[in-house]
Amino acid sequence: MYLTDLCHELIEITEGAGTIFVTGLSVDSRRVKVGDLFFALKGAHRDGRDFIEDAITAGAIAIITGQQPLAQSLATIALDNSTPIIQCKNPRKIMAKIAARHWPFQPDMVAAVTGTNGKTSTAEFLRQLWQRATWPAVAIGTLGITGKEIIKTEGAIFSLPPLTTPDSISLHGAINPLTKAGVTHLAIEASSHGLEQFRLDGMNIHIAAFTNLSRDHIDHHIDMENYLAAKMRLFTDLLSEGGSAVVNLDDPYGTEIIKCLKGQSVVVKTFGYAKNADFHITSITPSGNGLDMQITYQKQKWDIPLALSGTFQAINALTAAVMGHLGGLPLHDSLGALPYLKAAPGRMQTIHGHPRGARVIVDYAHTPDALAAALSALRPEATGKLVVLFGCGGDRDRGKRKLMGQVACEIADSVIVTDDNPRTEDPAAIRNTILNACQNAIEIIPRDKAIATALAQLNLGDVLLIAGKGHETVQLIGSETLPFDDASVASNQVRAMSEAEQ
Repeated sequence: MYLTDLCHELIEITEGAGTIFVTGLSVDSRRVKVGDLFFALKGAHRDGRDFIEDAITAGAIAIITGQQPLAQSLATIALDNSTPIIQCKNPRKIMAKIAARHWPFQPDMVAAVTGTNGKTSTAEFLRQLWQRATWPAVAIGTLGITGKEIIKTEGAIFSLPPLTTPDSISLHGAINPLTKAGVTHLAIEASSHGLEQFRLDGMNIHIAAFTNLSRDHIDHHIDMENYLAAKMRLFTDLLSEGGSAVVNLDDPYGTEIIKCLKGQSVVVKTFGYAKNADFHITSITPSGNGLDMQITYQKQKWDIPLALSGTFQAINALTAAVMGHLGGLPLHDSLGALPYLKAAPGRMQTIHGHPRGARVIVDYAHTPDALAAALSALRPEATGKLVVLFGCGGDRDRGKRKLMGQVACEIADSVIVTDDNPRTEDPAAIRNTILNACQNAIEIIPRDKAIATALAQLNLGDVLLIAGKGHETVQLIGSETLPFDDASVASNQVRAMSEAEQ
């Protein structure tokens, strides 16, 4: 596609540059190929302008960057190579719009879910509901692309970076071949970083959902007001006219979302325990190895069994069902398929087979509110002890460590503190901060020993929550990336215990 077509009505391009034919897009100078349009963006740690010369050497035929003054040496290099450097006010947003033009194919139905917790489960549940209705669907988010195994494509699908919401080039580069291969429905996680950095701009979003908002990423957003503003973009800037919004009425920030939608031509449906919620939850109770959820919608009562753990997982499932219904599923199909849902990896994932009948759950809860929600959700399921094992990540929000320790001590009967992903921080210092807020906790390292010790102490009726890492398959210690999967470690230990007791 010609540069003039990619940039039409978005940014002004230099005279003569419009005849340049662009064959690819890149935001990473190491991946630039001949014919690429390179976006030199300023990041949190590196500035893409520092790599413009590398991009030109690799074959970039044009550069788009911000409005900051260019070094004279850089301008000279670009001139000598006949490579135009186009400056604009918001290069990230422009990149997203151009990526949507370069890869124009998108599924007929796109649904995005935002919130501090519940994004991954809700998106994955929605994908499962759609696929059960025989609609070719994928979900994109923290778990990468799920559902793509049913799609036959010619050539490789672009790999996605390990981000909740991928950058716009990776995103459209993956969505385009999936759509051409037959995917008609897409569920995507919309993170606050992704929304703030315009990664979803250019997407045709038909349904937007809000799960909740609590303390997370404050090291980036500074305060909750900025955090909410980032989430709000999904509804104010990205949701298509005539689209649908699904909002958690129990969360105090849900009312702010609803206020911002007033006057827009958007269908709004609410859910929650609140009596004025459209989908009113009357109860969620433990039942056997799962849950039983009762809801009322338009005076009709529904009793729905779920093969899931944790009350908030039932709420995530309901969120997905409402989204599915607004996306075209008959209500009896959307709600009626909930009993068949399976938990996403690392999202209240049950580890089966404990030899003494205890329940073991692996969850990604890594914030105070997420940990409180997970423990509170599991409390009714524990007829014996409620045990939690967790740590906190290094080089991240230090303020939440004390809060997580307090939450664990307040709700759980037994607390084991271990390492999460300490990264470049002193692991002992991280643990000590937690332990000072939870003095009854036991400190056990390394993490695999902590898991084995916790499992060995469980009996019938006990529930163990292994929190913090969820689906992750590595542990970041110092500069090393080591293989580590909570679910695999727990499963292998449970198997070894069962064999030993036979």
